[in-house]
Amino acid sequence: MAEARGFSLLERFELKYHIPVEWADRIGAFLAPYCEEDYYSKITPGGFYWITNLYLDSPSWTFLGWKKKQLLDRFNMRVRTYGEHPPQEGTFHFECKRKIKNICYKSRGTVKGINPGDVWHMKPEDWPCKSERDRMYIKDFLYKTELHNAHPRLLTQYKRRAWFGLREEYSRVTIDTGMRFREEIGFDYTVDPHYMHSTGIPRFFQPGCDAVLELKCPCSQVPYWMFDLIKFLNLKHAAFSKFGNAAAEWKRVYENPRRFKTPYWTKLGLPVGEKIVL
Repeated sequence: MAEARGFSLLERFELKYHIPVEWADRIGAFLAPYCEEDYYSKITPGGFYWITNLYLDSPSWTFLGWKKKQLLDRFNMRVRTYGEHPPQEGTFHFECKRKIKNICYKSRGTVKGINPGDVWHMKPEDWPCKSERDRMYIKDFLYKTELHNAHPRLLTQYKRRAWFGLREEYSRVTIDTGMRFREEIGFDYTVDPHYMHSTGIPRFFQPGCDAVLELKCPCSQVPYWMFDLIKFLNLKHAAFSKFGNAAAEWKRVYENPRRFKTPYWTKLGLPVGEKIVL
């Protein structure tokens, strides 16, 4: 149970649905007999807390290309932390999320008290990890970055409300909304709303929706109440990729800024024609 909740290594199904964010309380009421809100939702007013992910990829977008081609065995890489304005030195989770056909495998190694970019300049035995398992997953993470020439590309954020099952070894329900991103080629976790670009926009959602509901559970143990929730809300499966949508908007914002009637840098009060040097 502890390892599953800590995401050291997890094999699971993931089902995604587009919903209006206003359904969150309704879903919470339905889940009350079966689930408990997670720690961050409990301590955050309204239940929605910020997650910040730094996605890595190669200069030619190798991982994104695998996703577009719908390869049956693919993965992406990110370094996750929590909070709308995370500290530059804090708790960071090196995550590799692999998908083989319809099954997701997620590994996570955690460091505390340093900037994640520091691990490349330290000996593994000096990494501030809680366990040797964390150290092993971070070693594998660094090996993959070297193998695929992966570097930081996109910093993404979204707000999440989450519940976990009371009876199962691992079951989880999440609602994500308010997706946004910016380009990041280092390990700077500074968040300025003026530089963030929304991916929570209508073209990425089904009509009338602005949030993503995810149901996550072990492959061998799908809780009956998840089926009941799907029927209760009459949910229809829909794809959504935070990394893929951010990469699509990255091309529009950073590669083709002339397509915008109001360039993003004018929102910062700069004279028209004077572009920010990123």
